[in-house]
Amino acid sequence: MIAPLFVLFDYTFRPDVVAPEDAVAWAWEDGIRSADERCLAPDPYASRTAWCHARVAYSEARLAEACATAPSILVNHYPLRQDLVRLHRIPRFSPWCGTRLTEQWHTRFGARVVVSGHLHIRATDWVDGVRFEEVSLGYPKHWHRERGIDGYLREILPGPATPRQTGGPEYHR
Repeated sequence: MIAPLFVLFDYTFRPDVVAPEDAVAWAWEDGIRSADERCLAPDPYASRTAWCHARVAYSEARLAEACATAPSILVNHYPLRQDLVRLHRIPRFSPWCGTRLTEQWHTRFGARVVVSGHLHIRATDWVDGVRFEEVSLGYPKHWHRERGIDGYLREILPGPATPRQTGGPEYHR
């Protein structure tokens, strides 16, 4: 079952020493701003956090029902796990990258693959035997036209063997 999620961010992808309500100010201390703060209106919700939590609740209920009998492919713009957000050049952009509420969905809802694209940094990771694909094409300045489109496409299913089958690490890029 392919499950498009439309789950947002709630500022919880940040260091534990930074309170969620301070996450935007923490990022701004380093000059990091997200266009979402001015362009993504939360209406009819009171805040982006409330909107995110409503989407999480809705998606959890639907996934619990739909994934009870079939494996899933979870698809969301934002990553479902904080540990997969590796923004070495702009680490303080992390508050706009997801919610901790989805961190266990890959095992809870029987995902074979989890697909996202928000980070603009293509990667393949394995967590708990589940493959996570960050499939963004990135920004045009990072494209290598000589690769052609085939250099950017990802096979989602059946996909590559698991790290355990190949002797690779549990997390890898």
